Amino acid sequence: MGFRLHCATTYRVEWGNAIGFNHKIQEFHNLLDSCGCDYSGEEYDIDFEVLKQDWRRVIDKLKRLDTLPDDEAEEIEMRVKDLQCTTDEVIDKMERLLSMGEPDSDYLHLSFF
Repeated sequence: MGFRLHCATTYRVEWGNAIGFNHKIQEFHNLLDSCGCDYSGEEYDIDFEVLKQDWRRVIDKLKRLDTLPDDEAEEIEMRVKDLQCTTDEVIDKMERLLSMGEPDSDYLHLSFF
């Protein structure tokens, strides 16, 4: 038995419906950054991945902004405003994206297109 490199022979991606944040790539990444959420790639990348547990932490932070330190809450509120959405709209969209993610993966695979 070896421990050699292999390549998937079948890789199938099916994208769910668009959720929003139209042309707000960097703004969305900035929100994730403000919430302390790691993601693959850079802030301007249109394709990126986020651990579902980190994604849930962002949703939780958005739901409890009033319990966060003032400077952190203000930063997050500013990032939400940059998305031209309300906090409740961002929470709703993020929860829908989470529910659409591949159930057998620990990551959300996301793309702006």
